[in-house]
Amino acid sequence: MKKLLAAAVAVSAVVCTALPAAAYTYPAAGVSAQEVASVLRARKLPVEITKDDAGDPMIKSSSDSLNWRIYFYDCTAGRCTSIQFSAGFDLDNGMTYSKCNEWNYTKRFSRCALDDEMDPYARYDIDVAKGYTSESMDYALATWLLVVPTFSTFIGY
Repeated sequence: MKKLLAAAVAVSAVVCTALPAAAYTYPAAGVSAQEVASVLRARKLPVEITKDDAGDPMIKSSSDSLNWRIYFYDCTAGRCTSIQFSAGFDLDNGMTYSKCNEWNYTKRFSRCALDDEMDPYARYDIDVAKGYTSESMDYALATWLLVVPTFSTFIGY
């Protein structure tokens, strides 16, 4: 119970530190990279908007000295209906499927995936179409900002 209470307090502290002045409802067609970047900038996070290998928007950022990306999916005319937060970690000996599955079994708002070298990735997918707001985006970002260092510790990075 103490761990649950401590986690709830930590989430509340992160969420309350940088909420946008007024919630903005994004169009039903999704979000733009610039809109997501503005939520990151409100939290004083570094932002570099670029493109992924498919030509879709991608944001490079970091927190707690850990680099991560936001990938955009199902994009039309600069608006995308889903995004994925992703952080990859290059480990000397990779990670086992068993350890990755342990993360997946015990965590709700992110998942572990392994690349072809058995290096782990933390991922967090969000549907941002139809009624998604800047306040919801900030809350998702707050969740991600808890996931990344927790995952890093979990994998011994």
